[in-house]
Amino acid sequence: MKEPAARLSDAQLVDLRDDLLNADPACETGDAELFTGPDLFDDEPEEVRQAREAQAKAVCAGCPARTACLTYALAIRPKAGVWAGLTIDELRAARKVAA
Repeated sequence: MKEPAARLSDAQLVDLRDDLLNADPACETGDAELFTGPDLFDDEPEEVRQAREAQAKAVCAGCPARTACLTYALAIRPKAGVWAGLTIDELRAARKVAA
């Protein structure tokens, strides 16, 4: 059986977040909902979600912070959104491959 991945300290997470923010992420100046979707109380039809995620991924594709974003996302394990051009399901799959 595999052992669980080691958790990072709060200081390490802060450093990763700072690295991300210092890398000039493209999402910082855009519409946050593009990357996160509507709030939990609003339904998002599948076609709308797929189109939104594709648009978010396009922004991520040219982002200078993509590597820092992926590192941070793998560390914090977000529950929603598009991070470094990956959906939550894609991030989960990446974690499994990396483990």
